[in-house]
Parts: sequence; C-alpha cells; structure tokens
Amino acid sequence: METIGIVVIVMAAVASLTKIVDVVTTILRVNVHTEINPIGRFLFRRLGVKGGCWATFVVWSAFCMGVAWPIADHGDIFDRVGAIIIYSVLTYLNVSTGLFNMKGIAIPFTRSIIRFYCWLGRKLRVY
Repeated sequence: METIGIVVIVMAAVASLTKIVDVVTTILRVNVHTEINPIGRFLFRRLGVKGGCWATFVVWSAFCMGVAWPIADHGDIFDRVGAIIIYSVLTYLNVSTGLFNMKGIAIPFTRSIIRFYCWLGRKLRVY
C-alpha cells in the first residue's frame, strides 16, 4: 500500500476516534428531551442515551473504515485526496459537536445542522 493509502486509513481512524468526543459529551450533557436530532432522540428512547450513542459510534466507525479500505487500496489519487479532505472535515465537525455539547459554542455549520434537525423534527412529527 502506498503512503497516501495509509494516510487515508489513518484519517478514517482519526475521524472514528473523534466521534468518541461527540459520544462522551452527549452522554454527559444530553438526555432524551434535550436531544435536537430526531433520529438520535428515537435511538435514545429505544436504547437509552448510552446505548444510542455507542450504537451510533459503531455504525459511524464501520462506515468510515468500510469506505476507507477500498479507497486506500483501489482509489486513484483524486479519490484518496478527497477522502483525506472529507475525513479531516468530519474530524473537525465531531470536535465542534463535542464543544457545542459541553460549552454551547456553535460554529456556523453547527447552527445550520440545528436548523436542519428542527425542520426534520417538524416533518417527522406524527399528528
């Protein structure tokens, strides 16, 4: 495997590990009633906050690594560089979500996600 392929795998692992920041801060600071994401709220009701968070982590990690391995092995240079950029952005967003959970500090992207979750929650609400 080439060096850039290894970097893709490492960045996928970093993106998975920074999801732990999101998971731990969510477990510490969020409950079923304060969760903004309607899908997360559904998981919290079914599995509990800890179970829902760790289930999300497992799916997230499996997806990150499931995408990284084929790109690292068979992707061309553009696929690999694109994957590195995407994993870097996902790492940044995981840390910013953890920061929002702990301190309430929201970057513009976090605010747009909150608006999206509010919209999604209204659309999924059963009358």
